[in-house]
Amino acid sequence: MGDIFGVAWLDEEKTVHEVCLDNFHMGKYEVTVEQFREFVKDTGYKTEAERSQGQWTAGCIYGDGIWEKDNTWKDTIFQQYDRSPAICVSWNDATAFTQWMTKKAGKTYRLPTEAEWEYAARSGGKEEKWAGTNNESELGEFAWYDENSEDKTHLAGKKLPNGLGLHDMTGNVWEWVQDWFDITYYKDSPKNNPTGPEKGTHRSFRGGSWDGFPIVLRTTYRNFGWPYYRDPTIGFRVLRAN
Repeated sequence: MGDIFGVAWLDEEKTVHEVCLDNFHMGKYEVTVEQFREFVKDTGYKTEAERSQGQWTAGCIYGDGIWEKDNTWKDTIFQQYDRSPAICVSWNDATAFTQWMTKKAGKTYRLPTEAEWEYAARSGGKEEKWAGTNNESELGEFAWYDENSEDKTHLAGKKLPNGLGLHDMTGNVWEWVQDWFDITYYKDSPKNNPTGPEKGTHRSFRGGSWDGFPIVLRTTYRNFGWPYYRDPTIGFRVLRAN
C-alpha cells in the first residue's frame, strides 16, 4: 500500500507497506441519487448542506470558493439524474446513510477503510496506477476526469470496470472513506486491517473526481476534508462487512 510507483510528491503516500485485510464486499457503484433519495424519504434526514450553509463551491478544500446555500444533493450546480452519484454530501451524511442501510438490511454496512478502498481500487492489490489500467492513454476508458467530463458528473457504471468489476473507483466523484487522516500514518500503520488514527480533525477521501487531473486520480493518492465538508466533487461508496 502507498506510493508503489515512486511518483508521489507528498509524504502522505509514504512509506510503502504491506497490508493484510479480512474479507469484505465492496459496492459495485458509487451511491446514486436514487439510493440517497430513498434514504432521505425513509428517514426524513437533512444533509449538512441543507441544515447549514449549503455546499462549498470550489472543488478543492483549499480553493477560493464560498458556501452556497442553494446547492445541496438534490439541487446542484449541474443536472443530476437517478443514476448519477450523490454529491454535496459530507462524511457525516455518508455515515448516516450506512447506518440506515445496516438497520434496514440487518447486515453491517459502513464506509471502507483507506486500506480496503485502495485494495479494491487496485483490482485486488495489483500494481495499478489507476483503477483498471497503468496507461494514462487508456484512462478515459475507465474514468470521468477533467479531460472528458465536461465539468459534471456522469451516470454510474458508464466507464469500464476495474479487475474486480468495480466502476468509477477512479474519477467521477471522490469517495469518502472511514479513516481519520494523518500525513504520517503510513510510517506506523499496522499490517492487519488498519483503520487509521484513533482521532483527528479531517477524514480521508479517495479516487479523484470529474474535475481532477490524472496525478490526483491515482489509486494511491490521498485527500482529506473536515467531516462536515461537502462539495459537488465528493460522494461515497459503501462496504458490507458481513
